[in-house]
Amino acid sequence: MTFGQYWTIVVRRWYLVLACSVLIGAGAMIVSLFITPVYRSAVVLQVAIHSSGNQNDINDLLASNQLVQTEAQLATSDLIVKDVALHHPELTTSQLAKMTSSNIKLNTQLFEIVVLDTDAQRAAVLANEIARSFIQHQERSRQQEDKAAQQQLQQEITTTQHQIEAIKSQPASDTRGKGSSEQLTNLQQHYEQWQSALAQLELSQAQHSNFLLIVQPAQASTEPVQPKLLINVGGGLVAGLVLGLLLVLIWDQLDQRIYTSEALQQLVSWPLLASIAHTRLSEHIIHPKGADPNVEAYRILRSSIGFAGSDKLLHSLMVTSALPKEGKSTVAANLAIYMALAGKRTLLIDADLLCPTLHERFGLSADTSGLSNAILACGMPGLPILSARISGFANPQPISVVPFMHQVDIANLWVMPSGPLPPNPCELLDSQAMTRFFRSLDTCGVEVIILDTSPLLGLSEAMVLSAKVDGTIIVVDLGLSRKPHIRQALSRLEQTGAHVIGCVLNQCPLQAQSSVRSLYSNYRWLPQSEKGDRKSSVDRQRQEETFNSKSASEPAAAQSHKHSR
Repeated sequence: MTFGQYWTIVVRRWYLVLACSVLIGAGAMIVSLFITPVYRSAVVLQVAIHSSGNQNDINDLLASNQLVQTEAQLATSDLIVKDVALHHPELTTSQLAKMTSSNIKLNTQLFEIVVLDTDAQRAAVLANEIARSFIQHQERSRQQEDKAAQQQLQQEITTTQHQIEAIKSQPASDTRGKGSSEQLTNLQQHYEQWQSALAQLELSQAQHSNFLLIVQPAQASTEPVQPKLLINVGGGLVAGLVLGLLLVLIWDQLDQRIYTSEALQQLVSWPLLASIAHTRLSEHIIHPKGADPNVEAYRILRSSIGFAGSDKLLHSLMVTSALPKEGKSTVAANLAIYMALAGKRTLLIDADLLCPTLHERFGLSADTSGLSNAILACGMPGLPILSARISGFANPQPISVVPFMHQVDIANLWVMPSGPLPPNPCELLDSQAMTRFFRSLDTCGVEVIILDTSPLLGLSEAMVLSAKVDGTIIVVDLGLSRKPHIRQALSRLEQTGAHVIGCVLNQCPLQAQSSVRSLYSNYRWLPQSEKGDRKSSVDRQRQEETFNSKSASEPAAAQSHKHSR
């Protein structure tokens, strides 16, 4: 699918996307308002590393980042947290541990101890106490280590000093040997080394007396860090938008309705002949001089049928639909009107022998003779051919169906109603008499025959007639038809080998046609160079009025024939 198709799907169900966004956003706001505020307090500490300029101190500086990370981890250890929790009986060690965390500041010797609490004052107090407790603990640990090292060095110095004094206290004859002299020299060197190490240790103790420093004490916060109302509401709106889009796409996959011609053409390969807009008068006969937007739609339908019959002569056309109430009778009636207005002698037959409606649309009585009478007449053995003729033909031919054709107040248009409803309509339409009826239609002088039939699904009458006509037109109501219905209708027509010339979309949204029509709203004011040889809408209206006035005089003889009956 293209981006435009996705956009059409989203626009069609925009209310679902909006509802999800509003509901989840409102839910996030309500939850945020009822959540207990949480405050954040942080104390910043510095790991002081002293450098004397030698290579070892430089290496210590290079490893300072690891040292800061180590100290930050130790600051929130269980030992420190437990020591602070002892001073706050309302908190357990596990609760305080969940409230406490540490963060290092990259490329610095700083780290912070963070406490999250519902009480801003207590959060600051806890952070400062943890920092002080950690500093004291580290100082005690360092002092204990230095004291142990100092005691060891002092012991080594004392031992070496005793050894030197022991050698010196020996008689002179015993100390003149080479071995005793070397031993004394080595002991004196060791003694000096131990003395130097002890001095270094004492110097280091003096320098690292303040190894950890509190740079910034924790302060009580005035703004909670949780919940963040704007962030939560914004996140809820975005989450609702994403959820709404997903629901729209899933709904579109599960939805069996047909909304556009593109969706219909994905199911079947029928050409789209015309789109009938949903208007107040869309279920009625459209007068050619009316202001209904479907006037042009029926002209397009008439032209599309003409193009479809360029390779094969379409003398008889059947208009049907998959389901009842899809507007097939209205389309058939209006198509017959516009065929007649084009100068073609047109016969409209109500072949729906279960629920006929054409007699009501053209003001005929329900008892008027029609199709069922004509079929029975054609099926009577030995019935002489009636001599009735349609006046006005160049070469009138004797036919047997003319008495059942009723001319209406539209030039070149005859209507054959259903007649009395038979108990077996399917058998009647599939009889030999029906075949002779169609042969009689070929000689009655009309140029176009349009049959309004029963729906395809659940009934067999339309399937029977689809094999007898030259072309079939399928009416699809966008608000009523479903994809399974279209698939079943296609399967039935394929079984009979019907020649489907195309489909008509009924009850289409008016906005799409209005937007196209608006492109021509200022057509008459275009410069002459842009108009070319095109005719303005005023000229076109004058031509139609002239054509209608000429056609009005033609059916006079047929009208006299109707009144004579």
